[in-house]
Amino acid sequence: MPNKIAFSPDNPWPRIGWGSFASLVLMSTLFGFVILSRYQENSETLSLFDAICRAVGIPIRNLQAESAAPTLRVPTDLAWTRVTLDQIRAGNVQRGEFIALNCAACHEGSTANPSHLIPTLNGMEAEVIFKQLADYRSRKRLWGVMEAIAQALTIQDSADVAAYFSSRTGQLQANLPGRVPEGGRAFRQSDPAARLAFAGDQQRGIPPCSACHGPGGFRLGAPPLTGQYAAYIERQLASFGQGIRNNDIYEQMRAIARQLTPEEMKAVAEFYGSPAPELRTANN
Repeated sequence: MPNKIAFSPDNPWPRIGWGSFASLVLMSTLFGFVILSRYQENSETLSLFDAICRAVGIPIRNLQAESAAPTLRVPTDLAWTRVTLDQIRAGNVQRGEFIALNCAACHEGSTANPSHLIPTLNGMEAEVIFKQLADYRSRKRLWGVMEAIAQALTIQDSADVAAYFSSRTGQLQANLPGRVPEGGRAFRQSDPAARLAFAGDQQRGIPPCSACHGPGGFRLGAPPLTGQYAAYIERQLASFGQGIRNNDIYEQMRAIARQLTPEEMKAVAEFYGSPAPELRTANN
């Protein structure tokens, strides 16, 4: 008698139980075979068929090979090859002087550059000028006026104007090894800016500025900063830190500038923009 009551058509509980079981199986299948398999973190969303295949362990096609590759970001089109260096060394100073007639107003004096946000180029290394012109020409470095000027110059023109400015003398100072603190004295600088310039900050992975920009250090294509306008250096550090300027190879300047505070950027800029006697006190 109890069995007849349990399976009686009037008893709803068997239907409720079987319905609940079927719903649980359906939801589990949907969740496990479709949702979890289809949507994976850091992975492309799969089709329903591919999601089911992944869930049951059936190999699916190589989606990574079929997906579009991300856009390759190249910071500069210039490579330091023998051909490039020969092009720079072939620059003609006399011809470059004529080409630089339109450049001198901003890059040789402060009359048209009272804010000092435009760099002085007298005494700048030819490789630095040649690279920056190449980056402006290819729009790897953006600045409206300079982009237009660089695009109007040929490679030979760039080499000539670079040779002219590098032959000039001005406030930029050559990298002299004798002005670098000896031994471990770089790490004992009381001036935070001098410490960053000569020792860097190992805890933040910041190398010394002088290793590439002087005094004493050198890196092909890296501009010497001793005597450069402080306002220009500060703006470029901020541009690198914010990712506005991104024509640095291996993102070295962007990685460094992102670690610097605005106060440190200003201090380092003023340190390099100071007169020579102030720089010499860094050895004391």
